[in-house]
Amino acid sequence: MSTLLSIIIVNYKMEALTSKFVKNELVKVAIPHKTVIVNNAATYESDAALCKNLNATLVKLNDGVTPDDNGNLKINGKFNNNDIFVISSAENLGFARGNNLGVEFCRKAFDPYYILFTNNDIKLSENNVVGKLLEKLHVTPKAGVIGPRVIRTDGMEQSPCCYLSCWEREVVKHWSFLFLSKKKQKRRFHLDYAENAHEGFHYFVLGCFFIVRAKDFYNCGMFDSSTFLYAEEKILAERMKAIGKGIYYYPSVSVIHAHGSTTKKYAKNKILKWQKDSNLYYYRVYRHTPSRVLFMAKLTNGLVRLKKRLLFC
Repeated sequence: MSTLLSIIIVNYKMEALTSKFVKNELVKVAIPHKTVIVNNAATYESDAALCKNLNATLVKLNDGVTPDDNGNLKINGKFNNNDIFVISSAENLGFARGNNLGVEFCRKAFDPYYILFTNNDIKLSENNVVGKLLEKLHVTPKAGVIGPRVIRTDGMEQSPCCYLSCWEREVVKHWSFLFLSKKKQKRRFHLDYAENAHEGFHYFVLGCFFIVRAKDFYNCGMFDSSTFLYAEEKILAERMKAIGKGIYYYPSVSVIHAHGSTTKKYAKNKILKWQKDSNLYYYRVYRHTPSRVLFMAKLTNGLVRLKKRLLFC
């Protein structure tokens, strides 16, 4: 059985928010689709809540999922034509591995042509956001990823983003307050890049909401499972570039992003560590940053974390 679009959401201890998102926002997606929720750190209660709230089919990691001759899904010996599935993972796989698990399930069960990756803290500004993105992606063969305007609830533009070297982002930026005015910081580090961005190819778009062609995603190697959280979009941009594809920004449609909602279950010190570890991994593996620069970045990040701990003691 083949479907045009699969939608993947990674849930972590936010069953109410995920259920609300599926019920209130994904109903705006008029294109036929299958929704897959990867339930990280799943418990019996969280699986049950998602399945009950969404009338979804529960899929365990060891379940065999194959279509029969008529294209119906056979799950645990039962035929099911449901449109919403919950994949139960007792382990917290993080963003990259969680989404990859969802993709592998979709690939085997639905053979989608397109895949939408979305957070559960997104609001679609209009009913045809996904349709317009798919139309643009269809006529832009060089695009491997397409994303809309992403606007934070406070009005801040979040996407697209430009490239910054490790030295600039992880070292100079942290100490720039000592020698640059706020105006010069904004200009040097492109802090207003998203506000001034025009339609077209950019380095990367925010990972909270974007669409890929499934075949491009498979061909580029999917997400890098070495990261737990953060830097996935930049790494995907590099992987897409390796197969001759770019990242396309389409501001004619937009979504609202309640920034931080999907990570508030984590402690702030863990988030900061994951963010820095993922960024340094990206710079080392994908940008081949010299070891001396990585050392300075690690030293700076350590001092920044120490400063934050001292401030909040």
